Amino acid sequence: MSKNKASELKEMTMGRALFGFLAPIVLLIALIYAGAEVAIAILASVFLMIIYGAYMGYSWDSMDKAMASGITTISTSTVIMMLVGCMVASWMASGCIPTMLYYGLQIINPKLFLPICFILPAFMAVCAGTSWGAISTIGVVLCGMAGGLGIPVAMAAGAVISGAFFGDKMSPLSDTTLLAAAASEVSVFEHITSMFYTTVPCTLISLVLYGFLGLSASGNIDTAAVSELTNGLSSNFNITVLNLLPVILVLVLSVKKVPAFITFGIGIGSGILWSMFIQGFSFVDNLGFIMNGFSVDTGVEAVNTLVNRGGFVSMLSLVGILLVCGMLSGLFTEMKVLTVLVKGITKKVHTPAGILVGVMISSLILCLTGGQYPSIAITAVAFKDACDEMDIHRAVLSRTLEDVGTMVAAIIPWSAWVIGYGVLLGTTVQEFIPFVFLCILSPIVALINAFLGIGLLHKDDEVKYHPLWIRKRAR
Repeated sequence: MSKNKASELKEMTMGRALFGFLAPIVLLIALIYAGAEVAIAILASVFLMIIYGAYMGYSWDSMDKAMASGITTISTSTVIMMLVGCMVASWMASGCIPTMLYYGLQIINPKLFLPICFILPAFMAVCAGTSWGAISTIGVVLCGMAGGLGIPVAMAAGAVISGAFFGDKMSPLSDTTLLAAAASEVSVFEHITSMFYTTVPCTLISLVLYGFLGLSASGNIDTAAVSELTNGLSSNFNITVLNLLPVILVLVLSVKKVPAFITFGIGIGSGILWSMFIQGFSFVDNLGFIMNGFSVDTGVEAVNTLVNRGGFVSMLSLVGILLVCGMLSGLFTEMKVLTVLVKGITKKVHTPAGILVGVMISSLILCLTGGQYPSIAITAVAFKDACDEMDIHRAVLSRTLEDVGTMVAAIIPWSAWVIGYGVLLGTTVQEFIPFVFLCILSPIVALINAFLGIGLLHKDDEVKYHPLWIRKRAR
């Protein structure tokens, strides 16, 4: 071609940028509502952006390189995700996670029943990395007990769901936690540390509210359901405090800031050793678990739901989502779609709080219409460069994505998952949503923190938790 490439490109005006952003997002949402998997919906959006790119004058070579560049930026994160899946499987086989679940079941007390309805699912979800697993097992047990204690099932269900989503948000094994960190390009542990700024106050307020509501509790706990879970765990695993050492080892390495790749690799290795010497599984068994996930028939369906998970394969769908998001991100970057849009926003917004409000609104819209994954991944792509320019640490971006994208997902009344929670726990959406305090409070506290500057770290700050740290108006 004789012409310079730049002269062949159409100008990316605000109107064209808005179309270039909204068209793939609308397609994404429409396909998800039609029943498509998130990865397929995003892939369709990638193809639409390729067509749009051709219309704008971009060559296939430039778009191909852009997609490859987008994938490169998240390649390390995808490997970390797969390592986490392997570690979950090895910790299940080692008895590490089953031991934490077993001891967690011992703390049920009638006087503190509603706070325990929060604490126990939170503990289980942090250990197992799944809100659904905690809700569908111990959550069902706790809500079954609520009636006998004179506590409305809706209150217990609200506490259970709040606790389960605490774990979904804070667990380093959770898919949303990994996705938020990867999409924002921060480490998992920086992301979790940053989330303390909003999660700690929300949790304390929630526990106070549940404690106050539970003061009228009466009656005795039916221990049969709890015993079924604990007996199922103890009869299939050698329960001992020694099983907790792999977790302690990983925590120590994380505090020492050992790279996540090495930390999780050591976590997997220690899990394999414990599985062989304490639980009696062979090395070959462990290779199978690490690839396909831990699997055992305990004879108790609720226990099976909790422990049969993990593995390299279990993370492939999430990795697929991240890869196609990387492709979409690369196309957005090459065509300057997001650059033009966000610059349009930042011309009118001159404060870090304003940028974070934009993050919250975008994440909320996508969460209400497209679910957790798009609200986290797409919003991160749109705002990470704007956060850099506004001197906001990307760990603040990643926690804001979870404060809205992850937490609001638990209180969307038309969501099939949320409706399913009600069916599972013996209540209705209208009854339990007012009591899901953690998920209601999270976006509110995030908004307050943004305007007060609490935990609003500068982009070069070390990510540490100081509860009352406030960003100065001018650096």
